[in-house]
Amino acid sequence: SHHHHWSNFISSDREGCERVEGGCIIPPHLPAMKRSSPENEEAASSTEEKRQRSPSFQQPSDVLHLNVGGTLTAVLRRTLTSIEGSMLASRFSGRWDDSLEKDRDGNFFIDQPIGLFQPMIDYLRAKACETMLAPPVTSPEFDDVRKLKDFVRMVEYFGMTAGIYPTELEMCRGEISASKISGHPHLGVISSEYATFTLETRGHKRPIRSFSVILGDVEKIEIGLVRANHFVKKLRKGDHRGVGMERYTFCLDCSQGGLLYEGSFTKLDGLSTEKGTLIRCENKGERWLVNGQVVASSIALEDSFHLPPDLQQYSLIP
Repeated sequence: SHHHHWSNFISSDREGCERVEGGCIIPPHLPAMKRSSPENEEAASSTEEKRQRSPSFQQPSDVLHLNVGGTLTAVLRRTLTSIEGSMLASRFSGRWDDSLEKDRDGNFFIDQPIGLFQPMIDYLRAKACETMLAPPVTSPEFDDVRKLKDFVRMVEYFGMTAGIYPTELEMCRGEISASKISGHPHLGVISSEYATFTLETRGHKRPIRSFSVILGDVEKIEIGLVRANHFVKKLRKGDHRGVGMERYTFCLDCSQGGLLYEGSFTKLDGLSTEKGTLIRCENKGERWLVNGQVVASSIALEDSFHLPPDLQQYSLIP
């Protein structure tokens, strides 16, 4: 059996900005939060005032006193809840403080070893004071393999994987000065020239099997996969070949309207590069959808496309 890893590639040429949330590239015109009307803002304000008058309400910046597996520690609420959508963000939002488990002294009790929980907290603290001038914060590392597995299991249990082991965009080909990349939790890229970017996980080896992309303003875009170590990085100005043109590369070429495998093109119907178009790749390239409609699939009884056999034996990542 083969254990080669594939990297996920996005080649694009555009002026527009994109964000990625949970594997989705989101155009800049979509706000992170819904816009409120004056009436909604008034209602929200009233609800907020009532919540603040509630005995159980606490400000998000409160210091939380924790008993972690018998060891006392303290952390800012905003630090512990900094990973959006996680169990810890929900549990310690301030709404449920009265119902959470506490020890006899009133400290919040977390039934985890301090040796696993503390590295996670230290990582969140480091991320909170991260700056462009300092080395980037890296995921916690452990020499003990068993301890690493226990840590990953705990992180997964708390729903913190996306924050502790983030998926990152990295330029693979193109001129660095012509592009700008934003990181977790709103992954995205702006590129004024044709460039190729990889979408990869950090800190663990689980491949990304499915992912979604929402287009911004694009002139040319190819979304696909490439086998690791078979697509040479070229960070310089000038023309370069994108994903789908070289050996061991495969993509959905939205600009030409078809599938591109090692330079061989297959025309498809229903492709679009309009702003806001949602493109989804499922099961490592076996199924492609555009705005919810299947445009290519190698799944039984759907003959629109057959994934090349030599790609099926490898792990693919968006």
